Amino acid sequence: MKHRCPICKNPTDSEKDADFPFCGERCRVRDLGNWATEKYVVSEPIFNEDDLVDKDEKTIILELDNPNESEHER
Repeated sequence: MKHRCPICKNPTDSEKDADFPFCGERCRVRDLGNWATEKYVVSEPIFNEDDLVDKDEKTIILELDNPNESEHER
């Protein structure tokens, strides 16, 4: 797949560049640094964490005779 490096805009190729989609290690590390210094941020959460709280939580406990044995081996 051909693409352009998101940092320097040089052409990159997924079949040739080990650091794809970056052109090389320098641009890959710069991108990581941008995330680490919060230059890049996710603007909004994908989901509302309050919606995940289930007030009627249910716990399921599975009892296994031999956890290393699968059904196919019986």
